[in-house]
Amino acid sequence: MKRRTLLGGLGVLAVAAGGAVWLRKPPRKTYPPTPYDDLLTRIDDRDWAAKFGVSVLATLPAFTPATGAATLRARLGKETLQAAAQHDAEAGRVLEVKGWLVPESIALMAALAKATAAQP
Repeated sequence: MKRRTLLGGLGVLAVAAGGAVWLRKPPRKTYPPTPYDDLLTRIDDRDWAAKFGVSVLATLPAFTPATGAATLRARLGKETLQAAAQHDAEAGRVLEVKGWLVPESIALMAALAKATAAQP
């Protein structure tokens, strides 16, 4: 095999591998900065969370972003949102949102995403 053919083939493989990685995990969407980005960066899709947050906010009429963020910061620490949600479920800290029982951490994160979302 010629050296040029080998290098060309390796180049094609490298580009294909890079494309496969990108397709598997596309770049994260960017959002306008908020004072709560330390929390909101823990969710992959703020738009979806904000849609769910509409229902959460209907359940929590006294919610404010500052108090929700303070609660989340205390519960999360350096843990993942998934771990905090597991602890909430184990401790019985769940909310009923449109007939679903949701760990409080998930509900508060969705409410925070909605409260800080840019209005269309």
